[in-house]
Amino acid sequence: METPRHKPTRGARLSKRSLGSDAREVAVARPAPTRRVELLGAFRDDCDAAITAVRDAVRSLCTAIGVDPLKPQEVARRLKLNKNLTWKFARILIEQDALDAAPMLPGPEGVVIYLRAFETAGVGPDLVDQLRQAIAGFDAMVTRHFGDRGEFELVLDGLRAGANLEQSRRLAFRGSAGVFGIQAGARVTAQIISPCRTSSDFADLTMVVGLVGLRRLRPIATLPVFRSLVSTGSAIAPARPLMSGAAEGPPDFLVREFSSFPEAGVTRAEADGKLTISLDNGPIGRIGEADLFFASVLERSYRRESERKDDGRDDDFAQFITAITIPSEYLVSDLFVHRSIDCQDALDASMFGSLAGPTAHDAAAREPMRIPIDCTPVIHDELGGPDRAKLLEVASAPNYVPMIERAFSALGEDPADYRLIRVAMAYPPMPASLIVRWRLPG
Repeated sequence: METPRHKPTRGARLSKRSLGSDAREVAVARPAPTRRVELLGAFRDDCDAAITAVRDAVRSLCTAIGVDPLKPQEVARRLKLNKNLTWKFARILIEQDALDAAPMLPGPEGVVIYLRAFETAGVGPDLVDQLRQAIAGFDAMVTRHFGDRGEFELVLDGLRAGANLEQSRRLAFRGSAGVFGIQAGARVTAQIISPCRTSSDFADLTMVVGLVGLRRLRPIATLPVFRSLVSTGSAIAPARPLMSGAAEGPPDFLVREFSSFPEAGVTRAEADGKLTISLDNGPIGRIGEADLFFASVLERSYRRESERKDDGRDDDFAQFITAITIPSEYLVSDLFVHRSIDCQDALDASMFGSLAGPTAHDAAAREPMRIPIDCTPVIHDELGGPDRAKLLEVASAPNYVPMIERAFSALGEDPADYRLIRVAMAYPPMPASLIVRWRLPG
Protein backbone atom coordinates (compact mmCIF):
# COMPACT_ATOMS: atom_id res chain seq x y z
CA MET A 1 0.00 0.00 0.00
CA GLU A 2 1.78 3.10 -1.20
CA THR A 3 1.65 6.41 0.58
CA PRO A 4 -0.78 8.70 -1.31
CA ARG A 5 1.03 11.48 -3.13
CA HIS A 6 0.36 15.15 -3.75
CA LYS A 7 1.58 16.99 -6.78
CA PRO A 8 0.29 20.05 -8.66
CA THR A 9 -0.91 19.36 -12.19
CA ARG A 10 -3.08 20.91 -14.87
CA GLY A 11 -6.67 20.35 -15.83
CA ALA A 12 -10.02 21.80 -16.92
CA ARG A 13 -12.45 23.67 -14.72
CA LEU A 14 -15.49 21.70 -13.57
CA SER A 15 -18.89 22.68 -12.21
CA LYS A 16 -20.46 21.79 -8.85
CA ARG A 17 -24.01 20.97 -7.79
CA SER A 18 -25.57 21.08 -4.34
CA LEU A 19 -27.16 18.12 -2.57
CA GLY A 20 -27.78 19.69 0.83
CA SER A 21 -26.63 22.09 3.47
CA ASP A 22 -23.82 20.01 4.95
CA ALA A 23 -23.14 17.43 2.23
CA ARG A 24 -22.69 18.11 -1.46
CA GLU A 25 -22.05 15.75 -4.34
CA VAL A 26 -19.75 17.31 -6.90
CA ALA A 27 -20.16 16.77 -10.64
CA VAL A 28 -17.03 15.53 -12.38
CA ALA A 29 -15.84 15.60 -15.98
CA ARG A 30 -16.58 12.61 -18.20
CA PRO A 31 -15.70 11.87 -21.84
CA ALA A 32 -18.32 13.36 -24.14
CA PRO A 33 -21.04 10.85 -25.12
CA THR A 34 -20.76 11.80 -28.78
CA ARG A 35 -17.08 10.95 -28.73
CA ARG A 36 -17.86 7.59 -27.16
CA VAL A 37 -20.37 6.86 -29.93
CA GLU A 38 -17.75 7.65 -32.57
CA LEU A 39 -15.24 5.27 -30.98
CA LEU A 40 -17.78 2.41 -30.93
CA GLY A 41 -17.97 2.54 -34.72
CA ALA A 42 -19.82 -0.24 -36.54
CA PHE A 43 -20.79 -2.02 -33.32
CA ARG A 44 -22.88 0.95 -32.24
CA ASP A 45 -24.85 0.94 -35.51
CA ASP A 46 -25.28 -2.84 -35.54
CA CYS A 47 -26.46 -2.94 -31.92
CA ASP A 48 -28.96 -0.12 -32.49
CA ALA A 49 -30.36 -1.91 -35.54
CA ALA A 50 -30.62 -5.27 -33.76
CA ILE A 51 -32.43 -3.85 -30.73
CA THR A 52 -34.77 -1.81 -32.96
CA ALA A 53 -35.76 -5.01 -34.77
CA VAL A 54 -36.49 -6.73 -31.45
CA ARG A 55 -38.57 -3.78 -30.23
CA ASP A 56 -40.63 -3.68 -33.43
CA ALA A 57 -41.32 -7.41 -33.22
CA VAL A 58 -42.39 -7.27 -29.56
CA ARG A 59 -44.78 -4.43 -30.27
CA SER A 60 -46.30 -6.32 -33.20
CA LEU A 61 -46.87 -9.45 -31.10
CA CYS A 62 -48.55 -7.55 -28.28
CA THR A 63 -50.69 -5.51 -30.68
CA ALA A 64 -51.91 -8.73 -32.25
CA ILE A 65 -53.53 -9.87 -28.99
CA GLY A 66 -54.47 -6.41 -27.74
CA VAL A 67 -52.09 -6.05 -24.74
CA ASP A 68 -49.77 -3.22 -23.82
CA PRO A 69 -46.14 -4.47 -23.71
CA LEU A 70 -45.32 -1.61 -21.30
CA LYS A 71 -47.66 -3.21 -18.74
CA PRO A 72 -45.74 -6.41 -17.99
CA GLN A 73 -48.14 -7.62 -15.28
CA GLU A 74 -51.06 -7.41 -17.70
CA VAL A 75 -49.11 -9.35 -20.34
CA ALA A 76 -48.10 -11.95 -17.75
CA ARG A 77 -51.73 -12.53 -16.69
CA ARG A 78 -53.02 -12.69 -20.26
CA LEU A 79 -50.36 -15.15 -21.47
CA LYS A 80 -49.82 -17.00 -18.16
CA LEU A 81 -46.15 -15.99 -18.15
CA ASN A 82 -43.73 -15.23 -15.36
CA LYS A 83 -43.87 -11.47 -14.81
CA ASN A 84 -40.07 -11.31 -14.65
CA LEU A 85 -39.98 -12.44 -18.29
CA THR A 86 -42.54 -9.89 -19.48
CA TRP A 87 -40.79 -7.20 -17.40
CA LYS A 88 -37.55 -7.82 -19.31
CA PHE A 89 -39.23 -7.25 -22.67
CA ALA A 90 -40.91 -4.12 -21.29
CA ARG A 91 -37.50 -2.79 -20.25
CA ILE A 92 -36.19 -3.38 -23.78
CA LEU A 93 -38.91 -1.01 -25.00
CA ILE A 94 -38.50 1.54 -22.21
CA GLU A 95 -34.71 2.01 -22.33
CA GLN A 96 -33.80 4.71 -24.83
CA ASP A 97 -30.23 3.54 -25.39
CA ALA A 98 -29.76 0.17 -27.07
CA LEU A 99 -26.74 -0.46 -24.81
CA ASP A 100 -29.05 -0.22 -21.78
CA ALA A 101 -31.74 -2.36 -23.41
CA ALA A 102 -29.46 -5.17 -24.61
CA PRO A 103 -28.75 -6.74 -21.17
CA MET A 104 -32.51 -7.20 -20.67
CA LEU A 105 -32.85 -9.67 -23.56
CA PRO A 106 -33.66 -13.10 -22.06
CA GLY A 107 -31.64 -16.21 -22.78
CA PRO A 108 -32.72 -18.94 -25.25
CA GLU A 109 -35.04 -20.75 -22.82
CA GLY A 110 -36.86 -17.56 -21.90
CA VAL A 111 -37.29 -16.62 -25.55
CA VAL A 112 -38.79 -20.06 -26.36
CA ILE A 113 -41.28 -19.74 -23.49
CA TYR A 114 -42.22 -16.21 -24.55
CA LEU A 115 -42.80 -17.14 -28.19
CA ARG A 116 -44.74 -20.29 -27.30
CA ALA A 117 -47.15 -18.25 -25.19
CA PHE A 118 -48.01 -16.03 -28.15
CA GLU A 119 -48.45 -19.07 -30.38
CA THR A 120 -50.84 -20.57 -27.81
CA ALA A 121 -52.74 -17.25 -27.75
CA GLY A 122 -53.37 -17.61 -31.49
CA VAL A 123 -50.82 -15.17 -32.92
CA GLY A 124 -49.90 -16.00 -36.51
CA PRO A 125 -46.55 -17.65 -37.32
CA ASP A 126 -45.34 -14.64 -39.33
CA LEU A 127 -45.35 -12.36 -36.28
CA VAL A 128 -43.81 -15.02 -34.05
CA ASP A 129 -41.08 -15.63 -36.63
CA GLN A 130 -40.45 -11.86 -36.79
CA LEU A 131 -39.32 -11.83 -33.15
CA ARG A 132 -37.49 -15.14 -33.50
CA GLN A 133 -35.51 -13.77 -36.45
CA ALA A 134 -34.89 -10.44 -34.70
CA ILE A 135 -33.37 -12.24 -31.72
CA ALA A 136 -31.33 -14.45 -34.06
CA GLY A 137 -30.08 -11.26 -35.69
CA PHE A 138 -29.12 -9.85 -32.31
CA ASP A 139 -27.18 -13.03 -31.45
CA ALA A 140 -25.44 -12.88 -34.84
CA MET A 141 -24.41 -9.29 -34.10
CA VAL A 142 -22.99 -10.35 -30.73
CA THR A 143 -21.11 -13.26 -32.33
CA ARG A 144 -19.68 -11.03 -35.04
CA HIS A 145 -18.36 -8.40 -32.65
CA PHE A 146 -17.58 -10.30 -29.43
CA GLY A 147 -18.05 -14.05 -29.78
CA ASP A 148 -20.75 -14.79 -27.21
CA ARG A 149 -23.15 -13.12 -24.78
CA GLY A 150 -20.85 -13.66 -21.82
CA GLU A 151 -18.16 -11.52 -23.46
CA PHE A 152 -20.81 -9.06 -24.59
CA GLU A 153 -22.04 -8.58 -21.02
CA LEU A 154 -18.53 -7.65 -19.89
CA VAL A 155 -18.33 -5.09 -22.70
CA LEU A 156 -21.69 -3.59 -21.74
CA ASP A 157 -20.55 -3.35 -18.13
CA GLY A 158 -18.18 -0.60 -19.21
CA LEU A 159 -20.39 1.06 -21.81
CA ARG A 160 -23.86 1.32 -20.28
CA ALA A 161 -24.80 4.59 -18.64
CA GLY A 162 -24.36 4.27 -14.89
CA ALA A 163 -23.11 0.68 -15.07
CA ASN A 164 -19.89 1.61 -13.23
CA LEU A 165 -18.35 -1.78 -14.06
CA GLU A 166 -20.12 -3.21 -11.00
CA GLN A 167 -20.28 -6.78 -12.33
CA SER A 168 -16.70 -6.68 -13.60
CA ARG A 169 -15.38 -5.20 -10.36
CA ARG A 170 -17.03 -7.87 -8.26
CA LEU A 171 -15.68 -10.64 -10.50
CA ALA A 172 -12.25 -9.01 -10.55
CA PHE A 173 -12.13 -8.87 -6.75
CA ARG A 174 -12.76 -12.59 -6.42
CA GLY A 175 -10.38 -13.48 -9.23
CA SER A 176 -7.58 -11.22 -8.01
CA ALA A 177 -7.97 -12.44 -4.43
CA GLY A 178 -7.66 -16.02 -5.62
CA VAL A 179 -4.71 -15.33 -7.93
CA PHE A 180 -2.69 -13.31 -5.39
CA GLY A 181 -3.86 -15.21 -2.32
CA ILE A 182 -4.80 -12.09 -0.35
CA GLN A 183 -7.80 -9.84 0.20
CA ALA A 184 -8.92 -7.00 2.47
CA GLY A 185 -12.33 -6.10 3.81
CA ALA A 186 -11.57 -2.38 3.44
CA ARG A 187 -8.86 -0.11 2.08
CA VAL A 188 -9.05 3.24 3.89
CA THR A 189 -7.09 6.42 3.33
CA ALA A 190 -7.35 9.71 5.19
CA GLN A 191 -5.29 12.76 4.27
CA ILE A 192 -5.35 15.79 6.55
CA ILE A 193 -4.21 19.08 5.03
CA SER A 194 -3.37 21.39 7.90
CA PRO A 195 -1.74 24.84 8.14
CA CYS A 196 2.05 24.83 8.21
CA ARG A 197 3.41 26.46 11.36
CA THR A 198 6.62 27.65 9.68
CA SER A 199 5.32 29.08 6.36
CA SER A 200 2.04 30.65 5.26
CA ASP A 201 2.77 29.58 1.66
CA PHE A 202 2.55 25.87 2.48
CA ALA A 203 0.44 23.34 4.36
CA ASP A 204 1.39 20.04 5.94
CA LEU A 205 -0.03 16.71 4.78
CA THR A 206 -0.81 13.99 7.29
CA MET A 207 -1.67 10.57 5.90
CA VAL A 208 -3.47 7.70 7.60
CA VAL A 209 -3.63 4.58 5.47
CA GLY A 210 -5.11 1.27 6.50
CA LEU A 211 -5.94 -2.26 5.45
CA VAL A 212 -8.78 -3.72 7.50
CA GLY A 213 -9.75 -7.39 7.58
CA LEU A 214 -6.62 -8.41 5.66
CA ARG A 215 -6.70 -12.15 5.04
CA ARG A 216 -4.28 -14.59 3.50
CA LEU A 217 -6.02 -17.15 1.29
CA ARG A 218 -2.89 -19.30 1.12
CA PRO A 219 0.51 -19.24 2.89
CA ILE A 220 2.42 -16.08 1.90
CA ALA A 221 5.89 -15.60 3.30
CA THR A 222 6.09 -11.80 3.08
CA LEU A 223 3.51 -9.20 2.08
CA PRO A 224 4.54 -5.54 1.55
CA VAL A 225 1.81 -3.38 3.11
CA PHE A 226 3.28 0.13 3.33
CA ARG A 227 5.91 2.18 1.49
CA SER A 228 7.29 5.64 2.16
CA LEU A 229 10.26 7.85 1.34
CA VAL A 230 12.63 8.24 4.27
CA SER A 231 15.11 10.45 2.47
CA THR A 232 14.75 12.85 -0.44
CA GLY A 233 17.04 14.92 -2.59
CA SER A 234 14.65 17.88 -2.52
CA ALA A 235 13.89 20.64 -0.05
CA ILE A 236 10.86 18.74 1.20
CA ALA A 237 11.63 16.83 4.36
CA PRO A 238 10.97 13.08 4.30
CA ALA A 239 7.87 11.67 5.94
CA ARG A 240 7.95 11.16 9.69
CA PRO A 241 5.68 9.01 11.85
CA LEU A 242 2.68 10.84 13.27
CA MET A 243 2.66 8.69 16.39
CA SER A 244 5.18 6.60 18.25
CA GLY A 245 5.51 3.16 16.71
CA ALA A 246 7.94 0.42 17.62
CA ALA A 247 9.36 0.73 21.13
CA GLU A 248 12.86 0.12 19.83
CA GLY A 249 14.70 0.66 16.57
CA PRO A 250 13.91 2.95 13.60
CA PRO A 251 10.32 4.12 13.03
CA ASP A 252 8.00 1.85 11.05
CA PHE A 253 4.94 4.19 10.85
CA LEU A 254 2.68 1.40 12.16
CA VAL A 255 0.06 2.62 14.65
CA ARG A 256 -0.02 -0.34 16.99
CA GLU A 257 -2.80 1.13 19.10
CA PHE A 258 -5.28 0.40 16.32
CA SER A 259 -3.54 -2.48 14.53
CA SER A 260 -3.58 -6.23 15.07
CA PHE A 261 -1.77 -9.02 13.24
CA PRO A 262 -2.21 -12.40 15.00
CA GLU A 263 0.75 -14.77 14.89
CA ALA A 264 2.56 -12.56 12.37
CA GLY A 265 5.31 -9.99 12.59
CA VAL A 266 6.03 -6.65 10.98
CA THR A 267 9.42 -6.06 9.40
CA ARG A 268 10.99 -2.98 7.86
CA ALA A 269 13.47 -2.78 5.00
CA GLU A 270 15.20 0.37 3.80
CA ALA A 271 16.92 0.76 0.42
CA ASP A 272 17.69 3.74 -1.83
CA GLY A 273 15.87 6.13 0.50
CA LYS A 274 12.67 4.06 0.43
CA LEU A 275 11.12 2.27 3.39
CA THR A 276 9.04 -0.88 2.94
CA ILE A 277 6.99 -2.34 5.77
CA SER A 278 6.02 -5.99 5.31
CA LEU A 279 3.78 -8.42 7.12
CA ASP A 280 5.40 -11.78 7.82
CA ASN A 281 3.75 -15.12 7.25
CA GLY A 282 0.74 -15.95 9.42
CA PRO A 283 -2.33 -18.18 9.54
CA ILE A 284 -4.65 -18.20 6.54
CA GLY A 285 -8.31 -17.23 6.75
CA ARG A 286 -10.06 -15.49 9.63
CA ILE A 287 -7.67 -16.76 12.30
CA GLY A 288 -4.85 -14.67 10.88
CA GLU A 289 -6.97 -11.66 9.89
CA ALA A 290 -5.04 -8.43 10.35
CA ASP A 291 -5.89 -4.73 10.72
CA LEU A 292 -3.01 -2.44 9.82
CA PHE A 293 -2.94 1.35 10.18
CA PHE A 294 -0.02 3.60 9.29
CA ALA A 295 0.25 7.34 9.92
CA SER A 296 2.85 9.78 8.62
CA VAL A 297 3.38 13.52 8.21
CA LEU A 298 4.90 15.36 5.26
CA GLU A 299 5.67 18.90 6.31
CA ARG A 300 5.53 21.80 3.83
CA SER A 301 4.40 19.39 1.10
CA TYR A 302 1.27 21.25 -0.07
CA ARG A 303 1.65 24.58 -1.86
CA ARG A 304 -1.36 26.80 -1.21
CA GLU A 305 -1.21 28.66 -4.56
CA SER A 306 -0.37 27.72 -8.14
CA GLU A 307 3.23 28.22 -9.17
CA ARG A 308 4.46 29.34 -12.58
CA LYS A 309 7.39 27.25 -13.76
CA ASP A 310 10.40 28.44 -15.77
CA ASP A 311 8.88 26.91 -18.91
CA GLY A 312 5.87 29.21 -18.57
CA ARG A 313 3.48 26.42 -17.52
CA ASP A 314 1.17 26.92 -14.55
CA ASP A 315 1.01 24.06 -12.04
CA ASP A 316 -2.44 25.13 -10.99
CA PHE A 317 -4.02 21.91 -9.67
CA ALA A 318 -3.50 20.13 -6.38
CA GLN A 319 -3.55 16.40 -6.92
CA PHE A 320 -3.80 13.48 -4.50
CA ILE A 321 -3.11 9.95 -5.67
CA THR A 322 -4.10 6.82 -3.75
CA ALA A 323 -2.72 3.60 -5.19
CA ILE A 324 -4.87 0.46 -4.93
CA THR A 325 -2.72 -2.66 -5.06
CA ILE A 326 -4.56 -5.24 -2.92
CA PRO A 327 -7.99 -6.75 -3.74
CA SER A 328 -10.45 -5.02 -1.38
CA GLU A 329 -14.18 -5.25 -0.84
CA TYR A 330 -14.51 -1.57 -0.02
CA LEU A 331 -12.59 1.66 -0.53
CA VAL A 332 -12.86 4.90 1.43
CA SER A 333 -10.71 7.89 0.55
CA ASP A 334 -11.12 10.91 2.85
CA LEU A 335 -9.55 14.33 2.49
CA PHE A 336 -9.81 16.57 5.55
CA VAL A 337 -9.06 20.10 4.36
CA HIS A 338 -8.58 23.03 6.72
CA ARG A 339 -11.14 25.77 6.13
CA SER A 340 -8.39 28.28 5.35
CA ILE A 341 -7.51 26.22 2.24
CA ASP A 342 -9.55 26.63 -0.93
CA CYS A 343 -10.43 23.14 -2.23
CA GLN A 344 -13.78 23.43 -4.01
CA ASP A 345 -12.86 25.07 -7.31
CA ALA A 346 -12.93 22.39 -10.05
CA LEU A 347 -13.01 19.52 -7.56
CA ASP A 348 -12.67 16.23 -9.43
CA ALA A 349 -12.21 12.54 -8.57
CA SER A 350 -11.41 9.81 -11.11
CA MET A 351 -10.04 6.28 -11.27
CA PHE A 352 -7.17 5.31 -13.58
CA GLY A 353 -5.72 1.89 -14.36
CA SER A 354 -2.03 1.31 -13.73
CA LEU A 355 -1.32 -1.91 -15.61
CA ALA A 356 1.52 -0.23 -17.50
CA GLY A 357 3.14 1.18 -14.34
CA PRO A 358 2.62 4.11 -11.97
CA THR A 359 -0.18 6.48 -12.91
CA ALA A 360 1.10 9.53 -14.81
CA HIS A 361 0.90 12.87 -13.03
CA ASP A 362 0.10 14.65 -16.30
CA ALA A 363 -3.66 14.68 -16.93
CA ALA A 364 -3.40 14.26 -20.71
CA ALA A 365 -0.94 11.36 -20.44
CA ARG A 366 -3.12 9.33 -18.10
CA GLU A 367 -6.48 10.04 -19.78
CA PRO A 368 -6.37 6.87 -21.97
CA MET A 369 -6.23 4.80 -18.75
CA ARG A 370 -9.36 6.34 -17.22
CA ILE A 371 -11.70 3.67 -15.85
CA PRO A 372 -15.44 4.46 -16.37
CA ILE A 373 -16.46 4.40 -12.70
CA ASP A 374 -18.42 7.13 -10.95
CA CYS A 375 -16.07 8.50 -8.27
CA THR A 376 -18.17 11.55 -7.47
CA PRO A 377 -16.90 13.07 -4.20
CA VAL A 378 -19.22 14.11 -1.40
CA ILE A 379 -18.34 17.19 0.65
CA HIS A 380 -19.32 17.48 4.31
CA ASP A 381 -18.91 21.05 5.51
CA GLU A 382 -19.80 20.43 9.15
CA LEU A 383 -17.54 18.23 11.30
CA GLY A 384 -18.09 20.01 14.57
CA GLY A 385 -21.48 18.60 15.50
CA PRO A 386 -22.42 15.63 17.70
CA ASP A 387 -22.95 13.39 14.64
CA ARG A 388 -19.32 13.52 13.50
CA ALA A 389 -18.59 9.91 14.45
CA LYS A 390 -21.64 8.71 12.53
CA LEU A 391 -20.66 10.79 9.50
CA LEU A 392 -17.12 9.37 9.49
CA GLU A 393 -18.17 5.79 10.19
CA VAL A 394 -16.99 3.01 7.87
CA ALA A 395 -18.98 -0.15 8.65
CA SER A 396 -16.23 -2.53 7.56
CA ALA A 397 -13.52 -0.62 9.48
CA PRO A 398 -14.69 -0.14 13.12
CA ASN A 399 -11.32 1.30 14.20
CA TYR A 400 -11.39 4.02 11.55
CA VAL A 401 -13.23 6.71 13.51
CA PRO A 402 -11.10 6.44 16.69
CA MET A 403 -8.00 6.32 14.48
CA ILE A 404 -9.00 9.62 12.82
CA GLU A 405 -9.80 11.24 16.16
CA ARG A 406 -6.41 10.09 17.44
CA ALA A 407 -4.67 11.55 14.39
CA PHE A 408 -6.27 14.97 14.89
CA SER A 409 -5.33 14.85 18.57
CA ALA A 410 -1.70 14.05 17.70
CA LEU A 411 -1.65 17.03 15.33
CA GLY A 412 -3.20 19.33 17.93
CA GLU A 413 -5.99 20.14 15.46
CA ASP A 414 -9.77 20.33 15.87
CA PRO A 415 -11.80 18.43 13.23
CA ALA A 416 -14.44 21.18 13.45
CA ASP A 417 -11.97 23.44 11.61
CA TYR A 418 -11.98 21.11 8.59
CA ARG A 419 -14.27 20.06 5.76
CA LEU A 420 -14.37 16.47 4.55
CA ILE A 421 -14.19 15.30 0.93
CA ARG A 422 -15.10 11.60 0.73
CA VAL A 423 -14.97 9.11 -2.14
CA ALA A 424 -16.27 5.61 -1.37
CA MET A 425 -17.00 2.56 -3.48
CA ALA A 426 -17.37 -1.19 -3.33
CA TYR A 427 -14.82 -3.46 -5.03
CA PRO A 428 -12.33 -0.83 -6.25
CA PRO A 429 -10.37 -2.00 -9.31
CA MET A 430 -6.72 -2.94 -8.96
CA PRO A 431 -4.04 -2.18 -9.88
CA ALA A 432 -5.37 1.34 -10.16
CA SER A 433 -5.13 4.81 -8.66
CA LEU A 434 -7.83 7.11 -7.36
CA ILE A 435 -6.98 10.74 -8.09
CA VAL A 436 -8.71 13.62 -6.30
CA ARG A 437 -7.75 17.13 -7.38
CA TRP A 438 -8.83 20.75 -7.35
CA ARG A 439 -7.72 24.06 -8.78
CA LEU A 440 -5.16 25.98 -6.74
CA PRO A 441 -5.85 29.71 -6.33
CA GLY A 442 -3.43 32.29 -7.64
